[in-house]
Amino acid sequence: MSMIGLDILHGFSKFIGDYWVGETSTAGTTTTMVDDKLSRFGDDTLVDFYVRPIQDQNIYEVRRLDNFVSSTGTMTFSPAYTVAPQIYQKYELHRYDPAIKYQCINEARYRVIDDLFKIVYDDTLTGDGYSTSFDIPSSIRQGPVRVYEESPMDTNTTWNLLSTPNIDALTNWTSTNFTATLESDATSDVTVPKYGDSCTRLYTTGSAVATYVQDVANMSNVTASSAAGRKMTFGVWVYYRGFPNAQSVYASIASNSSDAIISQMHTGNGWELLIAEGDIEGKNSTTLQVKITAETDSQGTVIFAERAWFYFGDSSRITDRYDTLAGREVRRDDTIQRIYLNFIPNAGNQLRLEGRDYISSLGTGTAQNTRSTEVDGASAQILYGAAAQILFEREGMSAESMEQLSNRIALADRRKSEVKDRMFMPSAPSVKSAYE
Repeated sequence: MSMIGLDILHGFSKFIGDYWVGETSTAGTTTTMVDDKLSRFGDDTLVDFYVRPIQDQNIYEVRRLDNFVSSTGTMTFSPAYTVAPQIYQKYELHRYDPAIKYQCINEARYRVIDDLFKIVYDDTLTGDGYSTSFDIPSSIRQGPVRVYEESPMDTNTTWNLLSTPNIDALTNWTSTNFTATLESDATSDVTVPKYGDSCTRLYTTGSAVATYVQDVANMSNVTASSAAGRKMTFGVWVYYRGFPNAQSVYASIASNSSDAIISQMHTGNGWELLIAEGDIEGKNSTTLQVKITAETDSQGTVIFAERAWFYFGDSSRITDRYDTLAGREVRRDDTIQRIYLNFIPNAGNQLRLEGRDYISSLGTGTAQNTRSTEVDGASAQILYGAAAQILFEREGMSAESMEQLSNRIALADRRKSEVKDRMFMPSAPSVKSAYE
């Protein structure tokens, strides 16, 4: 479930009684818009309101009214638009600046995390066979409430199409701009390799794109033409620590009959399972290959690769490999953000942490109208209530009548609570305490 920013802005405006959508009755000028249906309002009553076109010319460009003539429905504003508004152009009127409304909506996300949140799974922690406590990743704002340990999956299965799928030998893979060597197990490092006695180390020193590729010619039970029109998944464990914005590391599936299918970018936090999943389009594929890619800067980069799968079907076959574990204690304060386990995760196994994060921000600028966040028509009322409180609190800092504003704030809180009471059943104490 999600809503785009434009719908959220409209919903919030209705919530606080600040919503008007109109349509121009005649063409205007670069400094005027005309709507004869506004004649119900008296002269100058709309002065200091904000007008915002929502279609055609000057879309989403906000202007503040400095004059209004009721008899003609003429709104005058500044600065001037580049293009004069045309007849039948839809627009909004706001008492409060839409940019301020969006700011309040984004800020409200922090106040409502106990009621409105997104479930987050973080897989970036790797067991070393010794440690029982770990730093909580920044992606998890509350919790974690559950911890899962990976059940490693064998690569030597009948459905895995790759040759040398453990990537523990240099055969069947081709490097370009990478120097590929084997990295053997060493007692001084309990993290690399991930599972076995060895993995592949890939090093590049230059700024050119580097790839490590297995072509369909080196695979079994598949041809490029037989893959066309079918869903395929390529998953590979890659270790990388660095700056993802400077060095992009990812996996992909490439054929000559469709655009490359690209995985998520590596976050630079150690071992991550990169997954490229999608349909191989076309009917006449003659090439098919899987790739590990590093788009580097002048500093170069080092990555490690171990265990990969390439097969027909979706990614759930290799991602749903975690068992739920009990026994964890969460400590959060100004200096400590750690989870303490009553067991020792096996060396090389990933830990999956389940927690909460704020719902997504709508951002800034015109893009916030089309960005989405994780609410629906009902749950958005909670967000509106918190945003209204923030808006009225800001207004109160410079208002003469705090009594009236206090009543507005109290009303917004009451409406928010009413929605919560209708939407949520009381949580069990054990569930609630996991996030405290």
